[in-house]
Amino acid sequence: MKLFTLLLAALVVLPASAQPIDRAAVVARHAVRNTGLNPESALTVGNGDFAVTVDVTGLQSLERIYYDNGLPLETRNTWSWHSFPNPDKLRFEDTLAPVPFHGRQILYPIHQNTPAGRYYRENPQPMPLGQFQFMLFGEVMRSEDIATVNQTLDLWTGIVTSKLTVRGQPLEVTTAAHGSAAVLAVQARSPLIASGDLQVRVRFPYAYRTSIAHKPPFIWEKPEAHRSTLTQVAAGHARIARESDGTRYDTELRWSTPAEFTSASTPQLAAPHDYRLRATSGDSIAFTAAFADTEHPAANETVASTIASSKQAWADYWTKGGMVDLSQATDPRAKEVERRTIQSLYLMRVNYGGSFPPAETGLQHLSWFGKHNSEVYVFHAAQFYQWGHVDLLEKGLAWYLSHLPKGIAQAKTEGFDGVRWPKMSGLDGRPTPGGINPYIIWNQPNPIYLAELVWRAKPTKETLQRYGELVAESAKFLASFAHRDPVTGVYHLGPPLKNVSESTSVELVRNPTFEVAFWYYGLQLAQQWRQRQGLDPDPLWADVIMNLPPLPQQDGRYLEIEGIRDLFGPGKRGAPSSMLLALGYLPATPKIDMETTRRTFHAVHAQRGDDGGWVSWQMGQGALTAARLGEPERAVSILANTGAAARFMPSGYSRRPRDPEGAVAYLPTNAAYLMAMGLMAGGWDAAPKVPAPGFPKDGAWTVRAEGLLPLP
Repeated sequence: MKLFTLLLAALVVLPASAQPIDRAAVVARHAVRNTGLNPESALTVGNGDFAVTVDVTGLQSLERIYYDNGLPLETRNTWSWHSFPNPDKLRFEDTLAPVPFHGRQILYPIHQNTPAGRYYRENPQPMPLGQFQFMLFGEVMRSEDIATVNQTLDLWTGIVTSKLTVRGQPLEVTTAAHGSAAVLAVQARSPLIASGDLQVRVRFPYAYRTSIAHKPPFIWEKPEAHRSTLTQVAAGHARIARESDGTRYDTELRWSTPAEFTSASTPQLAAPHDYRLRATSGDSIAFTAAFADTEHPAANETVASTIASSKQAWADYWTKGGMVDLSQATDPRAKEVERRTIQSLYLMRVNYGGSFPPAETGLQHLSWFGKHNSEVYVFHAAQFYQWGHVDLLEKGLAWYLSHLPKGIAQAKTEGFDGVRWPKMSGLDGRPTPGGINPYIIWNQPNPIYLAELVWRAKPTKETLQRYGELVAESAKFLASFAHRDPVTGVYHLGPPLKNVSESTSVELVRNPTFEVAFWYYGLQLAQQWRQRQGLDPDPLWADVIMNLPPLPQQDGRYLEIEGIRDLFGPGKRGAPSSMLLALGYLPATPKIDMETTRRTFHAVHAQRGDDGGWVSWQMGQGALTAARLGEPERAVSILANTGAAARFMPSGYSRRPRDPEGAVAYLPTNAAYLMAMGLMAGGWDAAPKVPAPGFPKDGAWTVRAEGLLPLP
C-alpha cells in the first residue's frame, strides 16, 4: 500500500490527459555549448565512480589556464587512494586529546596542527590518474594555437564533441566515459594527425600537493618518487603499471587506428612518466584508457563499445527517473531554473552516483583532501530518492553498511552505545583530525533519514533486513549521546558541540535548534522501524523523544543555539539560518511551531537582504523552508537568485562563496537545489493536494513533472 501511495504521488503531478514529457527535448535544451575558451565551462564526463574533465580540445591540453581561472582538468575514480610516506612513524593516537564531556573525558582527534594531525588530516587522499593532452609540433597545445571552437556536451548521451581550428587546420574530437567502468574513450581526426604534427600525450603525476586543502595542484616535479612501468606493448595495446608509494594501479590503453605508443624519454632527457600515442597512417587516433587494480579488473572496451555504454547508461538515467518541464511557464525566470535543474541532475550522476559517498566537490577536483563530509550527505543523496534514482542512493549507503563495525567500535571507544559516524573520512572510514570535526553531530541521524527514504520507495522485508541494523545502531548512539539532567529529566545536546554554522565556541553550544529537532525526528523514525520489524518501542528512545528540550526562542522566533540571543534587530546584517533546517530539510514534527518558524524565516530573509541573501546550498535550504511554509513565490525567488555568489557556471557547476577559488565545483549547491526542486514539483506528505505544490498558482508557472517521489 505504501509503495502504491508513493507511485500515485509521483504520477498525479500531471493531469491524466497530459502527454508524457518529451524528456529528450528538455535535456537537449540545456546541452553545454562552448564557442570559445572558457575555463569556467570545462566539461565532465563520468559515471559516479569514474570521471574525466576536459577543456575545449576534448582532452586536458590547457591544464594551467583552466586551473588558474576556473575548473581543473582531472581524471579520477572513487577507489584509488594514496598516502604519503610516514618516515617519522606518526601515530593517529598523537592527534587525540581529552575533552570534558559531562563528568568524564573523551579522546577526540582535535590536534590538527601537530605533525601527526597534519599527516592524518591529509592522508589518505584520492590518487590522481593519467592526464591526456594534445602535443602540437612537439609541444603541448596552447590557447594561441586555437582559432575557433564549437564544442558541445550532449547531456542525453554524456558525450563531448569538440570541433576546433588549430593552426588553420580542422580538429574534431569525441570524448566519452563508459557507463559504469573506469574507461575513457577518445576519437580524434585532423590533417595534423595525418602529418604526425599532432599527437596524444599521456602522463602521470606523483600525487596531489595536499598542503593546499582545496583544489590542490598535481605534483609533477618529483619523478623519482613514483614509478610508471611499460609492462606490455603489443599491436593496439599497452599497459602501464603505476606505483606511487603504496598505491598501485594499471592504465591500459587500446587503440583501433594505426598508431604507435612510445615513451617520451630520450637520451638527452628522461621523462619516466610521459608517453606519446602517434598515428602511423591515416588522419585519426581512436583509443580507450582503462584504469584497474587488483579489485577492479580492466574493462576490455573499444571506443565504439564505450560510447555505446555511455549512451545506454544516460538513456536509462534520463528515462527512468523523475523529470520536470518548465517550457510552458511564462515567468521569465523559468528557463534558468530549468537549466540549473537539468544540469544539476547530470552532475549528480557524474560526481555523486558512485560507491563511495563523495567529497563536496565530487570527482571534479579535490576539496577537504578528497574526503567525504558526512554531515551534508542527506543533501547529497536525498535528491536521488526524489528524482527516482534510489539505486544510486543505495550505492552510497552501502559504504555506511560496510563501515558499521568500525563505527560501532569508535562509539564504544568514546563511551557511547551504537555507531558513531565520522564527520570527515576517506575510503578507510577513519575519522579525520580537526578542531571542528569531532564536535559535529548533525551527521549522526543522516543514515536513518536516508534508510527511511529507501523504505518509502521499497517498503519490503528485504529493505528492513538490509538497513535495520544501520537504523538501530544509529539510534542507539542518538539516545546515548543525549545527556540526561538528573534533576529535570531533560536530555540535552552539548556542550561541547559544533552546530551547523560551526561559528560558535564548542563550550557554548547547547541544544542547537536543528540538531535537537533532528534528534527527535531520527529517534521517531527508528521507533517506526522497530514497529515494522514487529518489535516493541525502545523505552530509552521513547524517554529521550519525550524529554528533549523545547527548541530555544526569543521574541517569538527560534534561536540557532540555546542561550545565544539577539540574532535579529536594527543595524544587524546577515543571520544564521540553520534553525530553519528544522522545517524544510526535515518535515514538520511536534517539536516545530509553524508560525514561529514563519516569523524566524521572515526575519532571516529580511536580515540577509531578501532573495539575494540565499547562496550556495542555502539556496536549496531556503526554498525548502519557504515551500513547506506555503510561500511558493519566495521559494521560486530564492532558487532563481542570479546574484554573483549564486551563479551557476555554463556547465552547471557553482563556486562556493566562502572559497570561490578553492571550491570551484561546490556540489552541495546542486544537490540542495535538486532537493528543493524535487519537493516543490513532486511534493511532500503534508503538501496541498495539487500538482507542483511548491510553485506559485498565479498562472505564470505551468510545471509539468513526472516520476518524482515526495519527501516526508
